[in-house]
Amino acid sequence: MLRRPSTVRRGSVPWNSCSFIGTVIFPVKRYASDFPGVYTSLEVKWPSCDSSSSSFWIHLHLSDKLEKVSLKYLKPNDIIYVRGRLDSYKKHFEDGSHAIFYKVHVVDLNFVKRDRQIQKSTEMEISVVEELTVPVSSTADDDKELRDRLHLWQVFFANPYEWWDNRQKKFFSGSADFRHKNTHDGLWLRPDDPSWVRRQLQLYDSNITMNRRSKVHEWEMEDLL
Repeated sequence: MLRRPSTVRRGSVPWNSCSFIGTVIFPVKRYASDFPGVYTSLEVKWPSCDSSSSSFWIHLHLSDKLEKVSLKYLKPNDIIYVRGRLDSYKKHFEDGSHAIFYKVHVVDLNFVKRDRQIQKSTEMEISVVEELTVPVSSTADDDKELRDRLHLWQVFFANPYEWWDNRQKKFFSGSADFRHKNTHDGLWLRPDDPSWVRRQLQLYDSNITMNRRSKVHEWEMEDLL
């Protein structure tokens, strides 16, 4: 016989508690305002699913002791376990629109073991890109801004179909050229972009053009059948 679940007091259970295992997307950052704590984003994938559409991003807010720990130890591509309270926030964009996003106020943070060979390969790739693209004369702040921007380009090229391509349909001239569909992070094309960014973007545009031609060809063939 199935019994009705018991009733508990609201204060006796965790408030909107949640936990995730995922990959750190970008370096831990301080908020632009005086808001306490730091933040990053986590990519969470469904178990046993390899498709890029089976993942989502969620904002992580870390404060107090975890703020210091994350600034010292967390880096992109780390696989971590987080537990905390689920919350939401509203983000406004330059075109006047806004969207609701979710974040976790982290109270527990642990690293998750991963395959060493994959980790070494990924870290080597990122370090080589940074070494070739960071100017020697740049300041520490310039270095950090450049590394963050280059890492965002790496995220884009890893799965460009998770981004909106706004190059031909901007609401304002200062709008981002590419906007992430989940986090709404923006990427702007700049004259000083490294050569590898321009080459990868040319390859991306070429693939888009080929896919469009392929679809047109399929439609033409269907008309003949």
